[in-house]
Amino acid sequence: MPASSANTSATGGPLAPTSAPPIDDLDLDTAIGGLVAGVTGLPGDLVRPRWQPTQPRIPEIDTTWVAVGVTGTMPDDTPAQIHHPDGAGYTVLRTVYRLDILASFYGPRSDAYAKLLRDGFYVAQNREAMRALGLNLIGFDTIRRVPEIVAAQSRRRSDLSFRLTQTIERTYPIQNVLQTIGAIQATAGNVAGPTQILAPIASPLPPA
Repeated sequence: MPASSANTSATGGPLAPTSAPPIDDLDLDTAIGGLVAGVTGLPGDLVRPRWQPTQPRIPEIDTTWVAVGVTGTMPDDTPAQIHHPDGAGYTVLRTVYRLDILASFYGPRSDAYAKLLRDGFYVAQNREAMRALGLNLIGFDTIRRVPEIVAAQSRRRSDLSFRLTQTIERTYPIQNVLQTIGAIQATAGNVAGPTQILAPIASPLPPA
C-alpha cells in the first residue's frame, strides 16, 4: 500500500485515506473461499484460491475440490461522499464494486457441489457472514461442464460463475469549513447594468 500522507483539506495537497485498507487481492479470494467452504461443507484445504504464489499439489482425480477467485472488478461511476462533522470533520467515500467470481469444481462430485454452492448462497442465514465482509450476492450464471484431460485421464470439472457486490469505504481528512470570506453579487436578470454587491460574507461556522 502507498505511504499515507499527512495532508488534510486544510493543508492542501494530495489526500490519502486514513482508514484501514479493505480486504482485497489474495485475502479477498481466500475470504470468498471461506464462504464457499462454509456453504458446501468441503474441507478448507480443498477450497483454494485460484492463484497463489506457490501452487499446492493438485488433489487426486477421485477427490472433489474447488478453486475460487475474482476474475473481474467493476466499480460504480458515482461513489457517495458522506461528510461527518465530528471533531475536525472527515469524509467517507463509499464505492460499490461488482465482483465477477469463478468457482471451478473438480472431481467426481463437481456438478453436485456447484449446485450446492448456488442453492446455499440463496439461504439468508448463509449470507450473514458474506455481509460481515462487505459483500452481497447478485446472482449466478450457468453451471458449465468443462472436463479436462490430465495424464490420459478425464478429470471432471464444473465451472460456476457468480457475482457479488463489495462495498468499500475509505475515510479522507476533509475537514469542516469553519469560515468563508467573499461577497454575493447579483445582476437584474438579463438587463444590462452594474453588478450590485448584496452582502459581504465572513461567516464563522462553529464545529459540530
